[in-house]
Amino acid sequence: MFERCHGPHEAAHLLRHRYGLPVQLLAGRPVVTTGTLLGGVVMPPELGRKVLAMLDRTLIAPVVADPGDRSWTFLVTPPSPATPVDVHVRRCLAGHQVTVIPGGRHILLPSTDSRRGWHWASEPAPGVLRMPPRANVISAIHQVTGMRTAPTP
Repeated sequence: MFERCHGPHEAAHLLRHRYGLPVQLLAGRPVVTTGTLLGGVVMPPELGRKVLAMLDRTLIAPVVADPGDRSWTFLVTPPSPATPVDVHVRRCLAGHQVTVIPGGRHILLPSTDSRRGWHWASEPAPGVLRMPPRANVISAIHQVTGMRTAPTP
């Protein structure tokens, strides 16, 4: 995909036009910023594979993997209006090494086809950007891990 790109500007342009990602360049790296347009949920790849399998197959979830495949970041639609994740749910997610990325943070995007760099674990569909809702990803994590959503008395 990036074989014809001759630098970060071309990679960012490709990501913008191919997938509709709101890409910016930060220190020469293509990134998206979490907020009203998109969010992110980070988890270990083993859990990510199971979560990806649980999500609706008609909607390809964009997932970015880090260079060492130590973490996967699901790109998600944030809730509207913006609501923080419940403290108890955040703690339960943390117990499974899952983090919901707060607004205003940068998510690095792929700029190479090599697995030695940031790469797609699940490439988005070309065209208008479509992402699963954050709630759907958290629900899939609950199902996969057997996590309880309410604190026990």
